[in-house]
Amino acid sequence: MIKEENNKLIDNKTIMIQGTASDVGKSMVATALCRIFARNNFKVAPFKSWNMSLNSAVTAGGGEIGIAQVIQAEAAGVEPVVDMQPILVKPKGNGLSQVIVRGKPIGKMGQQKDSKYMRMALKNIELALNKLRENNDIVVMEGAGSPVEINVKEWDLANMKVATLFKSPVILVTDVARGGALAALVGTLRLMEKEERELVKGLIINRFRGDFDLLKPGLDFLEEYTGKPVLGVIPYLKDIRLPEEDSASLQLQGGKSTEQRDLKIGIIQLPHMSNFTDFSPLSLAKDVSLTYVSTPLQVRGLDLIIIPGTKSTTSDLEYIKNKGLAQEIQFSARKGVPVIGICGGYQMMGQFLYDPYHTEGEREETRGLGLLPVKTHFLAEKTTHQVKAISRGGPLLLQGLEGEEITAYEIHMGESSYTEQGNKSFIFNIFSRSDKCVKIEDGSLSENRLHFGTYLHGLFNNDILRNTLLNNLRLRKGLVPIKRSLSYQKGLIADYDQLADIVEDSLDMDLIYSMCSKKYI
Repeated sequence: MIKEENNKLIDNKTIMIQGTASDVGKSMVATALCRIFARNNFKVAPFKSWNMSLNSAVTAGGGEIGIAQVIQAEAAGVEPVVDMQPILVKPKGNGLSQVIVRGKPIGKMGQQKDSKYMRMALKNIELALNKLRENNDIVVMEGAGSPVEINVKEWDLANMKVATLFKSPVILVTDVARGGALAALVGTLRLMEKEERELVKGLIINRFRGDFDLLKPGLDFLEEYTGKPVLGVIPYLKDIRLPEEDSASLQLQGGKSTEQRDLKIGIIQLPHMSNFTDFSPLSLAKDVSLTYVSTPLQVRGLDLIIIPGTKSTTSDLEYIKNKGLAQEIQFSARKGVPVIGICGGYQMMGQFLYDPYHTEGEREETRGLGLLPVKTHFLAEKTTHQVKAISRGGPLLLQGLEGEEITAYEIHMGESSYTEQGNKSFIFNIFSRSDKCVKIEDGSLSENRLHFGTYLHGLFNNDILRNTLLNNLRLRKGLVPIKRSLSYQKGLIADYDQLADIVEDSLDMDLIYSMCSKKYI
């Protein structure tokens, strides 16, 4: 297909970004390329065949995929679909993981894989990739970890097995900030099979800071020794906000200590914490210090405590009890510090959690934190929906939000209901689930209207909700509310464009286009 606007012929339709290790910048480079190709009038789709992550989102059709491909789809200007990530694995603890195929969970799996699993996975990967290739000009594929982990290479469904399906050109990325970047590139190439090495068409050095003249001899060596062109050097990007994919990448948001900002918000760092990207928008406000809390001492002095979602609610609840975090949260709540629970965090805040199907583990009953008058029953089936809801404005932190419409999504395997003694005070009225009209009441409110929980993820992406909550926090501290509304979505789009500008200037894009083409005009 020829695009007359830029006279580039895209024939191969796929290009793959692999890395020398985890967190070297594969997702960032893939996101940038999605944006660059889309801005040059190509229809682009991201793709990651297999991923292990607790950070996921829900497509319009109700399927569950990893957050990185949702971000890349957004950068490409297309709607995320389950074909963009056919296999998603979510660790549950004790060596078990939930396996999600084409957006739907199919059961649990241990660390050992067999030929039946591989055949099933490869079939779904090829079907999904074929569908994306048919409907797009180019598919930007992302690998996972390293392609040469010899001990697990036979079972690697994310890297070279996928690249060889359509002989996709591979770009190998490394992180120079870690040290040993040149050796990592050389070693990765040396450990590849000959036919795999032939698919690697270029190298990228990421996160560079310093004197380029000192790096230049190393780049010359790389090209001479490996026979692969260095496509460019991407500088260290410190001012671009992109949601992180994995908890290994968690950093303090905003870059200042808790003592240097007016509002101090703490997120309880759970062992199986999921969807922590829920909270990235809170760091937009310059007076907010957003920290991930892992010790009881860190809970003290916070203005707001958030208990996030988790893949293992009862296990993580026992963890925070044993660490003393639960007791500190309860103490702070009694002293008037508001607590918000999202999904699994909401379940923890209730009175009891019941697990008759052993969805969570062997224990059938667990006592909650007792902050909300609800009980939770875990179910065998997972609920995944994009939703629209109306705020009821019940919590003190959401005062002024009554009647406002919000968008969010649900991912949970339990239902919460009020105890017999609990006064029913719901937070949201859900009126649309996966584009179907519904009437569902969500959430729970404490008697003093200070603490609340909800099953809705992505709440803080809604500018009016986030800004209302933060202003109510400011008023509680005697601070002046901020009237100017900050747009999280517009900020993200600006960041995608800034990222694309920098990467496009840093890389040999002509050579990258030629990798995808039989002809380059």
